[in-house]
Amino acid sequence: QTSRLIAWCKANDDARIKLFSDSVKDAKEQGRKKKQSGSPKETYYAQLANAIFSNDKDPEVRLLFQTSPSALIKPVQTRFGTLKRKYNKFNKSLKQTGTGLTYDELQKNPQTKTLIGESFSCVSVNCTFIYLFLADSQLSKFPWWPDLHGWWRTNPAYNTVFSTADPGQNYESAA
Repeated sequence: QTSRLIAWCKANDDARIKLFSDSVKDAKEQGRKKKQSGSPKETYYAQLANAIFSNDKDPEVRLLFQTSPSALIKPVQTRFGTLKRKYNKFNKSLKQTGTGLTYDELQKNPQTKTLIGESFSCVSVNCTFIYLFLADSQLSKFPWWPDLHGWWRTNPAYNTVFSTADPGQNYESAA
């Protein structure tokens, strides 16, 4: 179900940006205006619940969604809270040096590449990213991190480890 949640977020950029609170900085970097939601977040959570539960393999879950779709909005919100906690736990393992860097920057730098898992590689096939990793990699335990990091990296509401200082500075080694 988490994979469906992430897939919906990828397919619905505008809704995802509004759901996670767009930042002026991100909008400026991407050459666009800041997006503000004219709808309550529950509207987007309801759309997500539909994407996640309307075709669930469990017939009882599908029936619950058909009879009371609003009952499944709270579990979607709760899942985001769980993802946020796991995302920040992962980021703490990156230390201050890596939390503000993009996934690509982390992968290209030999010093930070090991922080996310030496055995991880990313392959692009027809603009679709396929993540390949061994079982001992951090990412094998939390495969949604690259997507979440792309969305939440500079958002202090989601990335509680990030600092506005220049990402990539290693204050620990300078101390």
